[in-house]
Amino acid sequence: MPEIFIKLFFHYSHDIVPAFLFALLVSAILAEIIPENFFERVIGSNHFISVFLASIIGALIPLCTCGMIPLASKLQKKGTSWPIAASFLTAGNASSITAIILTLVLGMKIALFRFLFAVIFGTLVSYIFVLFFKPNSLNPISAMDICHDKPLYKKIISEFVSLLFSFGPWVLLSIIIAASISLFLKPDYVAEFAGAGNILSPFLLSVSGFPFYFCGGSDIPISKALLEKGASLGSVLAFMTASPGVNLTSFLVYQKWLGAKNAVIYLTISFLVCGFLGLIINFLQ
Repeated sequence: MPEIFIKLFFHYSHDIVPAFLFALLVSAILAEIIPENFFERVIGSNHFISVFLASIIGALIPLCTCGMIPLASKLQKKGTSWPIAASFLTAGNASSITAIILTLVLGMKIALFRFLFAVIFGTLVSYIFVLFFKPNSLNPISAMDICHDKPLYKKIISEFVSLLFSFGPWVLLSIIIAASISLFLKPDYVAEFAGAGNILSPFLLSVSGFPFYFCGGSDIPISKALLEKGASLGSVLAFMTASPGVNLTSFLVYQKWLGAKNAVIYLTISFLVCGFLGLIINFLQ
């Protein structure tokens, strides 16, 4: 049994780690060359197109959840409307260029689905949250100060190392969980729990990552193992979309900005929308 587990561990590591390191390098480069005021210039009016554009930009920028929240808070403090700030934040929680590059391990189709899923998810959650619950911010969350007097290559190296230490342990944990799923879970059980035949499976997988902090594509090893065992695409997309933002770590940061009540409402809406979108994908498959 230990030998099989080690073999599976190295199998997933072989598939995931090179893509993970490449994704981090791309993210580190983009994080340093994109101007700080880029988002303020691009995201403007409160029209639907602007909200949708905010979701697209959020789903692509190389930031994790704990980086997205300070940026969204800063935008909102400077006068950006709540629908735009919320869509930018929500889609950014669900996806990033790092996550999309790493998702290519699962195939181009799933990577594209992940991006589109995140954009629609961000747009829907923002409108529901803002139109029905009228959030108010408590205190703006400030990002850590960045040293600007370093040469660009040193900034990129520093950002790469920071991302590696932030996400590396979670990728390692995810690979361990993936190897355990592959070793211990029978395909029939996975199909019953996470297959297209179970109408609740997208909701179950949406909330399953709550105790963890699977961000920056660190959910991919688990997603790969689930797909190999027969989980439905909609359910796995729901997991990949929800787990980076619908988790305990994120809640602790949200509640400092929005207050505990609004943080719970926001995460609940995110969980439900993610589950329903996964359900739609399952029905269309």
